Amino acid sequence: MKFDSSLISKLDERDLSRSSDSAHQRGRAFAFADLRDRFRSSRSDITHRLSRFRSSGLSFLLRLASLVGKFGLSLYMTRYMSLDDVGIYGLVFSFSMIAVVFYGGRIDYDLTRQIVATNKVESYSLLRDQSIFLLINYIVSIPFILISQRIFHQQLPVVLFGFLICWLESYSNLLFVNTTFVGKPILANTAFFVRSGLWSIMVIVAGLGCPLARNLWFVLAAWAAGATLSIALNLWCLEVTQWPSPRSIAVDWARLRTALRRSFPIWIGSLGLVGGSYLDRFVVGAFLDMKAVGLTTFYTSFTTAIVTLVGTSIFSVAAPKLVDAAAQLRATEYNQELRRARFHATAFSVVLCVAISIVIPYLATAMHKPEIAENVLALWLLMTATVVRMIAETAYVGLYSRHKDRAIWIGNGAFLIVSLLLNLALVPLFGLTGLGLSSIAASAILLALRQEGLRVLRP
Repeated sequence: MKFDSSLISKLDERDLSRSSDSAHQRGRAFAFADLRDRFRSSRSDITHRLSRFRSSGLSFLLRLASLVGKFGLSLYMTRYMSLDDVGIYGLVFSFSMIAVVFYGGRIDYDLTRQIVATNKVESYSLLRDQSIFLLINYIVSIPFILISQRIFHQQLPVVLFGFLICWLESYSNLLFVNTTFVGKPILANTAFFVRSGLWSIMVIVAGLGCPLARNLWFVLAAWAAGATLSIALNLWCLEVTQWPSPRSIAVDWARLRTALRRSFPIWIGSLGLVGGSYLDRFVVGAFLDMKAVGLTTFYTSFTTAIVTLVGTSIFSVAAPKLVDAAAQLRATEYNQELRRARFHATAFSVVLCVAISIVIPYLATAMHKPEIAENVLALWLLMTATVVRMIAETAYVGLYSRHKDRAIWIGNGAFLIVSLLLNLALVPLFGLTGLGLSSIAASAILLALRQEGLRVLRP
């Protein structure tokens, strides 16, 4: 039998082609499987990231939206209302910020940690006891309303309304902290947005659409409504209907006293920091006039915005790393991270402060408020103080990560004393320029004390 060699060649080529096609198909199958596995892995990674974003990213966005609302309200009021009205709003705002710390006693510093570690029935009792404690504090302080009336230089209705806002803000803040600690940060920050940002945005929208809404009373009423709604949301999150009555379970006064004793240094430190930041408006109101308080409120709104932006964008990222490095005694990593945070905070705040210092004189013309440009030196000094303050806040994060609470509250207390004394001395002599000079000096003292307490972590 003879074999046709050409036929054999064709058969071999066909077999090779089939083998090649089969290998190609297997290769494509493997590639598809690999691509599918990568897609699933990528999708799982994206899902994980989205899950983390929902807890931290959404909370950050709600905080940022609250800042935008508050800052927008300051610009809106300065543009469409008198500086005297802005000044009264600034005093109420300052009083509320101080009241949040003063009346709360910072008992949340101790009791919120107990809520995390107890069962539901006990946590309900803790929440109720904190609410009763705050209510009693406000009832006891009612006689001081007459003193506040003299400070505000206003009629009693304005002071009463301001006092109501202070109570609402304090209670809302207390509930916000507890809602966060029971593991509901998104709900807590949603309530925070309602009390800080949402009502501010609604005021701006209403004022732009209806000129009749451009008045101080409308702003204060919206503020009270926002804080009330925030309290309602927090109480709903904390299941207020399940709280026991004082008759069924007595108030644990011994536990409250213990919490006050443990929280006292933290309370002093917090009071020093917030007092040093906001008492200057009362000094300006006492020695100058309400228009000057309005200018101070407008200028310091930029300071508040910068402190919040740097804190949320830089310190919130650096703090966990510093805490972990300090706990593990990784000195090199700790010092590098602290230097990195200081550099970023300084650079970011310098850029923002320089931009604000340049833009504001031009903005004054657009807002038809020539007084803003006439006192621009005070703004420049306050921006300089803000940069120093942000460097000091970097040192605070370092102290916090190493549990140096004593250095923190001593520095905060000194900040309050220096700020108050210098304002009392310089504001009557130099006006708003004296306010700026005292801010720089107080911030420098705060930085020096914190740096002294911080030092360098040794290996």
